[in-house]
Amino acid sequence: MSLSTKFAAPERFGRRFGRAYAVHVLGCKVSQIEADGIARTLESEGFEPARPGEAAEVVVLHACTVTARADRDALRLARRLRRENPAALLAVTGCLAERDPDGLSLRPEIDVVAGHGSRLALPRLLEDAAAGLLPGKVAERTASPAEVLASPLAAGGTGRSRTFLKIQDGCGRRCSFCIVPSLRGAERSAPASEVEDAIRALGEDGVPEVVLCGVHLAAFGHDHGESLVGLLRRLEDRPPACRLRLSSLEPMEAGEALVDLVASSRVVAPHLHLPLQSGSDAVLRRMRRGMTRARFRDLLLRAARANPRLHLATDVIAGFPGETDAEFAETEALLAELPLASLHVFPFSPRSGTAAAAQPAGASVPASLRTRRAARLRARAATLLRRFAAAHDGRAADVVALRGDVGLTETYVEVALPPSGPPPASRFAALLALRPDGGLDARPAVPFSC
Repeated sequence: MSLSTKFAAPERFGRRFGRAYAVHVLGCKVSQIEADGIARTLESEGFEPARPGEAAEVVVLHACTVTARADRDALRLARRLRRENPAALLAVTGCLAERDPDGLSLRPEIDVVAGHGSRLALPRLLEDAAAGLLPGKVAERTASPAEVLASPLAAGGTGRSRTFLKIQDGCGRRCSFCIVPSLRGAERSAPASEVEDAIRALGEDGVPEVVLCGVHLAAFGHDHGESLVGLLRRLEDRPPACRLRLSSLEPMEAGEALVDLVASSRVVAPHLHLPLQSGSDAVLRRMRRGMTRARFRDLLLRAARANPRLHLATDVIAGFPGETDAEFAETEALLAELPLASLHVFPFSPRSGTAAAAQPAGASVPASLRTRRAARLRARAATLLRRFAAAHDGRAADVVALRGDVGLTETYVEVALPPSGPPPASRFAALLALRPDGGLDARPAVPFSC
């Protein structure tokens, strides 16, 4: 590999530095897994986590850049981390570092900018920076073709009650609002046999739930002549010692076979997150989604018929360029028809470098209108979630203890555990009871055992 840097070095360079580190992450589950991987890479090179209350000597911010708001949140956090750790070396990694390295390099609070290609080289970059051996901030790594196509298999959160397993990276779609494909590169997957072995090993180690993640998870295996459905069918034939959950799946690739499998599975939790983004065919075409409202409706109704307990979730963007009142009404009407349990709402935020951001100024929906439309959809989302939780009253559930007194059912509903709750990383059968405030209590069907 080759490394180069540019821009003037900050005054914190050219000195010795300690090994106490802290990693902070903003972004999706894939970003969280990568941040855990950064922590393990640092520890393999002799770095140690900063103790509680101790100022870190190395701070890494692994940040998302999917929207302008994500950028603002990341930069705000970078400034706070600098105030809290004034003498530390502060590195920014992740999609934000990949998209705008030059802009980040001009910010005085940031010392090192390392995109996806240089993430594994971060310990050496930090050491060279501290020694004054780098002429600037931005690390550019040229990876070999073999490295670019290397297996993305990686786990995050191991040792907790749930482990996130990244099995796929990259995206070949070109949705008009999304910058991620240009930052993540070609679709690539871990070999299905490696994924299967990793899932079984995690289950045997006592992890009660493994969440399969990817930038474009529904495309898993396509680069190897394999498929997500094929992987899951093998696990159905010989179930692992843990339950599985799938993260977000693009509905245009998910298809009936995957929906049917999840609806009837003994292994995969009954939870499907299928992002729609708009209920208007005209808007979907402008988004380049490769999906129609009729196809999406049929897919969700099929899933609900097969398993009425499925937690069906979707994403919607409010105020996409050119969205008329009539088009927004189509979205509201479709959402009212669908058997949804939850709804994630995002007001449109233009991202430079995407086709949607290049729309004529007249196509832009005023910010105030985007906000009002998002508020209407969020009100609907709150109603859906309350209704879905209430339907669990008196039901049996398969619960995994998350943290403190909180558990998660197989249908992705958080429940309150008794004060003398189970030990961490446990899974148990429970009966659910609705509280007056709309929350759910989980009462173990059998006493806890440690």
